[in-house]
Amino acid sequence: MHIRKKHIGGSAYYEIVEEVTFSTGTEHRVVASLGTEADPEAVRRQRHANLLSLERALHRVEPLRATDPQIARKCDSLQHHIDREKEKISQLTSAIESLHEPISESDVRAGEQSNIRELRLVSSDPAAAKQSDSGE
Repeated sequence: MHIRKKHIGGSAYYEIVEEVTFSTGTEHRVVASLGTEADPEAVRRQRHANLLSLERALHRVEPLRATDPQIARKCDSLQHHIDREKEKISQLTSAIESLHEPISESDVRAGEQSNIRELRLVSSDPAAAKQSDSGE
């Protein structure tokens, strides 16, 4: 596994990907998206802060759940977001642990030094390609 950097619309986005090599080529499977932050630990801290914020919001409105159907729907929505955030944190944690596994001998022989690789997405429009080339 490694971190892949993608350039989309002039911005850099990062994701943890798993690379699988077949006889016909190499495919990548996105394990976790990191957004604009390259450091997976920083993304995990942000997700934990978001989870804490959602849990606090649910704790504030939970006592009013029985009084209003709208508040009950809000509580259900918050609980759904909390569950999703926990799921994303667990996926990110397992991806980070896999990322820190020792580098195999084949990677060392291939000269694999960095954990971040870059992918540049370009437009199929020739005018946009000229503009992005002149901007670099």
